[in-house]
Amino acid sequence: MKSHTALKVSLQQIADISGESIPVIYRAIEEGHLKTFLVGRRRFARYSAVEAWIDLLEKQSDSGRPVVYRSREYEQARRFERREPIAA
Repeated sequence: MKSHTALKVSLQQIADISGESIPVIYRAIEEGHLKTFLVGRRRFARYSAVEAWIDLLEKQSDSGRPVVYRSREYEQARRFERREPIAA
């Protein structure tokens, strides 16, 4: 009997199979690391795209530069902290 691999997976399924959170998955999509597509209003990825994303994470980790996905709020706060004080 052949094993069946899904042709497309939802974001929740990606979270379930990868162990990553939904916000991390959205950041991976925003960064262009995880290719997805819409069907109506729902977002999906091909199973092969999920495997490619996991391969990227593994490759970056193996090279000593692990991928870190941070929220927009975190990045905005970091930018704000680095701003120079306004001279009076």
